[in-house]
Amino acid sequence: MKKYIIIINLIALATACKHDKKIEGNLQQQKAQIEKQIDSLHNILEKINEQLGETQANEIPSISAVNVKPQAFTHYIELQGNIDTDGNVMVVPEVMGSVKKIYKNEGDRVRKGETIMLLDDSVLRNQIGEVQTQYSLAKTAYERQKRLWDQKIGSEMAFLQAQTQKNALAKKLNTLRSQLAKFHVKAPINGILDEMMVKEGEMAAPQRPVARVVNLDKVYAQADVSEKYLTKIKKATPVVIEFPEINRSIQAKISSVGNFIHPRNRTFKIRINLKNKKGDLKPNLTANIKIKDFESGKALVLPWSIVQQDRDGNNFVFVLEPTEDKEVYKVVKKLVKTGLDYKGKVMITSGLKEGDLIAGEAARGLTEGDLVKIENNK
Repeated sequence: MKKYIIIINLIALATACKHDKKIEGNLQQQKAQIEKQIDSLHNILEKINEQLGETQANEIPSISAVNVKPQAFTHYIELQGNIDTDGNVMVVPEVMGSVKKIYKNEGDRVRKGETIMLLDDSVLRNQIGEVQTQYSLAKTAYERQKRLWDQKIGSEMAFLQAQTQKNALAKKLNTLRSQLAKFHVKAPINGILDEMMVKEGEMAAPQRPVARVVNLDKVYAQADVSEKYLTKIKKATPVVIEFPEINRSIQAKISSVGNFIHPRNRTFKIRINLKNKKGDLKPNLTANIKIKDFESGKALVLPWSIVQQDRDGNNFVFVLEPTEDKEVYKVVKKLVKTGLDYKGKVMITSGLKEGDLIAGEAARGLTEGDLVKIENNK
């Protein structure tokens, strides 16, 4: 019985060993298959990583950049003024009377002292005639009294009365003749008769102008300037005057600076004398006056549009610093101090140096640490 039991155990052991070898063979096959799959997945993963790297590189944005370098910068104070002239004169008669005759028409050139019109002087002429008759009689009486007095005939009082009468009438006659000249309304300056304000037969009086004479050979531009520029504006300061209506620009210098500051608007006046040979500068023509108050040949200047401001009110720009990849730049925030600005340009007084690359118009969409490429370099 024991023999049979031993034989059965040996048979079972042999069977178990044969089964274990079969299992081991299956596991080896599974391992080989898995390792093959792992190698395949590694290859796929490497290809995916390569593709992801290319995609990320392609997603780096390209922006414009400004190269900081010294340049000329000029600042102007801009004012709006107008043209005026000392040769814009209203003609006002010195006496009252109806207009008897007009000798000049609008647009005619007149000379100083030339008669423009004549007022009715008939009443005064009649008075002059009467006084002239009285003077002739007084003169004759005086001459007779003088001859008698020279001969020691007659009284001294009669002689003095005749002399006084003659002299008084002579003075009166001269006065009337002077008044008669005032009925001739004359041009006060050389120029053009720009406007005639009365017609023949109408009344003229000292309270109302009858004509306008304009001389545009010399004109001047004038403007009101804020008192804050009082220390910057002096006589002979250079200016540029633009006349947009006639498409003309003139370079000149300030002729005079006002000494009175208006208490209401806190401004003072400036005057720029101009020659007007063409005659196209008319009184009240708008003049845009630019006064140069600062000039530098070497200033760091940026467009105002790329200068930003943070929450604390500090001005800053984004500087582009190179990375290991020569085509890629890192965005770095730099605080700057600004100076004068003009026509969209601003001076940078500190915070930047020559050669810095500044992010351009697209800078407002960036944040510090971003990576960018430069599409152009101004």
